[in-house]
Amino acid sequence: MYPVNGNALVVFLKHPEENRVKTRLAATIGAPRACEFYRESAKFVADSVRGSDSWKTFFFYDPAERGKEIVEWLGGEEDIFFAQAGGSLGERMSRAFAKCFSMGFGNVAIIGTDCVFVTREDVETAFGLLCGERFDAVLGPATDGGYYLLGLCERRDALFADMEWSTDRVFGETAGRMREHGLRYALMRELSDIDEEKDIRMEDIEIRDARLAARLRRILGGSV
Repeated sequence: MYPVNGNALVVFLKHPEENRVKTRLAATIGAPRACEFYRESAKFVADSVRGSDSWKTFFFYDPAERGKEIVEWLGGEEDIFFAQAGGSLGERMSRAFAKCFSMGFGNVAIIGTDCVFVTREDVETAFGLLCGERFDAVLGPATDGGYYLLGLCERRDALFADMEWSTDRVFGETAGRMREHGLRYALMRELSDIDEEKDIRMEDIEIRDARLAARLRRILGGSV
């Protein structure tokens, strides 16, 4: 059943557990609400990108022993789940790309679950740029200095090695490494991650999806 038009989408996510997800958000709204916020927003991202005729979606989850709970949470009979291999975030991302390329996919893109604003159209755009043979990579910048999407047409481990993750330098460092290695890369539109309470702009979430906004409002109560 692989590959689907040669495109694989990797979604990195965690099991929704207090004090393991949205820890910066938890610092101001509390761990229980932050965990529920993650459960709702990550499920929304998963539902937004799964089930396409243009790519196959793979969910790479952490920790490995929570596989049964992850599947029960996200559902989806057509979805494929893999536990993230151990090591740093960069090592785990690199192995996820390697896994998909080893299955015969020609283009692989990765997203996380911190950006509820990423759409199916964004993923379509990323794969369209990679399939056009003009670009070796695509990069979706996040407003916090990271990135919400990275797409490649071949394995490039150097983009992940010895990176200082969760800083405002990740996007710039990644783009610099692409130039250093002679990669032709395309930039996508800039989007916002939600890491802290100040990142929650409910009016923007409302535009993205009114039902998601209503669910998040119930979780947050009067905190935002």
